[in-house]
Amino acid sequence: MTLDPLLNTKILDMGRRIFADLGNTEPSLLDPRYLNSLLMRWSMRQRDFKVNLFRLVDVLPTLKSNTAIAEHVREYLIPPANKIHPSLGWLISLCENPLLAHVAAGMVRQGVRQMASMFIAGESPTSALPVLQRLRRERYSFTVDLLGEFCVCEKEAKEYQNRYLDAIETLGTTIPTWKEGKPIIEGHPGEESPVCVSVKLSALYSQTSVLNFDRSVAVLSERLTEIARRVRHHGALLYVDAEDSGNNSIIYEAFKRVFGSQEFRDLPYPGIVIQAYSKSSEARVDEMLAFARERGTPIAIRLVKGAYWDYERVVSGQNDWEFPLWTRKESSDAHYEHLSRKLLDNHEVCLPAFGSHNIRSLSHACCYAESIGLSQKDFELQVLYGMAEPIANAFMKRDYLVRMYVPLGELLPGMGYLVRRLLENTSNESFLRHTFFDEDEVSILLKEPHLQPEDCALSSSAPTHPAPSVPTPDNEPSTLSQ
Repeated sequence: MTLDPLLNTKILDMGRRIFADLGNTEPSLLDPRYLNSLLMRWSMRQRDFKVNLFRLVDVLPTLKSNTAIAEHVREYLIPPANKIHPSLGWLISLCENPLLAHVAAGMVRQGVRQMASMFIAGESPTSALPVLQRLRRERYSFTVDLLGEFCVCEKEAKEYQNRYLDAIETLGTTIPTWKEGKPIIEGHPGEESPVCVSVKLSALYSQTSVLNFDRSVAVLSERLTEIARRVRHHGALLYVDAEDSGNNSIIYEAFKRVFGSQEFRDLPYPGIVIQAYSKSSEARVDEMLAFARERGTPIAIRLVKGAYWDYERVVSGQNDWEFPLWTRKESSDAHYEHLSRKLLDNHEVCLPAFGSHNIRSLSHACCYAESIGLSQKDFELQVLYGMAEPIANAFMKRDYLVRMYVPLGELLPGMGYLVRRLLENTSNESFLRHTFFDEDEVSILLKEPHLQPEDCALSSSAPTHPAPSVPTPDNEPSTLSQ
C-alpha cells in the first residue's frame, strides 16, 4: 500500500524538521556525556573493534581479578586495534605489565560503569529517583523496567516478583508527592499516574514454556495479579512486555485472563506490547482490540519493531521451523506503519504508544493521527532512556507525550545485557548509532517503506500452535528499535 501523497509529504516535512533539531543536540565539551558519546560514535565506525569491545563488556562482570581483565583486554582488543593502527595495538599491549594491568583494569571498570550509567538509571528504585525526577522536570513520562537474569528456579522467580512489588511501593509512595508528579499534559490517559512499570512476565515463573502452556498461564496470571493489585493500590500504570515467539502466546493469554477478570476490568489502561516484525502481529493487534471491546474499558498497546530477530532466526533454523518474523527490515518498517494506522483508527478502545527511534516511524504516527482529527492526547511516543534523548526532546518540544523506557539494575551486568542485545540484533545497533546522529542522507532515512517482495507472500495470520522456543538468558525488555 502506498500512502496518500499529501500525507507522505507532511511526514517528510516533519521528519526533516526533527533531523534539523538533532543537529543542535551534540553534548558540549563540558558535558560528562561528551567523551562517552565520542567513544560510542567512533566505535560504531570500527566494526571489528566495536564487536570485540562489546564482547569484553559482556564478560566483564564475571572477571574477578585485574589480571583476568588485562588478559581479556589484550585478547579482545589488540587484533582489531592493530588493524586501525599498530601504535594503538602497542598501547593496549602495555597492560601486560603487572602494574599497568592494575591501572588498566580499574580504568576499564570505571569506564564501563560510567557508560552504563548513560543507559541504566540506577541500581535500585531508590537510587534512580533523582534521574526519574529529572525526567519529569524535563517533561518526560517514564516506565521502569527491572533488569535481571532469566530465573532458573522458583526462588529466583519469587525474588524477581518481590523486586517489582518493592519498586512499585517505593515509586508509588514517593513520586506522587513531587511537584513534578503533576500531569505533563492534562487529560492525557498516559498521565493518569506519573508512576509506570514494565514487566517481563516469563521471569516470574521458572517453568514458563509453550510445552507447559496451561500451567504457565495459570502461574503467571496469579503472579501478575499480585503485581496488578499493588499497581492499583498506588494508582500506577503497568505494561506487560512482549518476548520471543515461543512465549508470546502465553503472555497474551495471561494478560487477557488478568485484565479481563472482574477484579481488573476497570483498571485504567493496562498495557501490552506487540512486535511489528512478527508475521502474526496484525492478528495480535486485532485480538487485543477485540479484547478491549469485550473488556469494556480501554487498554494501552505499545507497538515496537522487536528485539529477537537474530535469536528467532537461529532457533527456527536449528529446529527446521517456519521463520515467524519478516525477513527484511523495510518490511517490518512498512508493517509498523500499517499497524500504527490501525491502532490510531481504533483509539476509542486503546491508547496507542509508538515505541521506536526511527524518525520516519514516529513522524508517520504523528502526521496520520493529525490527518484523522486526533489530538496529541490520543497517543504517546516511547523511547529507551539514554539511547534517543535528542529524538525524544525534538518530539517533546512539539508537545507530544514522550515516555522513556528506564532500565534499573546493577551497572556492570546491566551494561552486559545491553551490549549482548547489540551483538545479537543489528537493528538495535542502528538505534544506538542514531542517538549520536548518523550523517546518512536524510531523504533515504525518511523514504516511505514498503513490504519487500520476498515477504509479500507470507501470511500475517497468527499460528494456532506456535513453535516452542528456548527462553533467552536475560530479562530483556521489548526493545524499541529502529
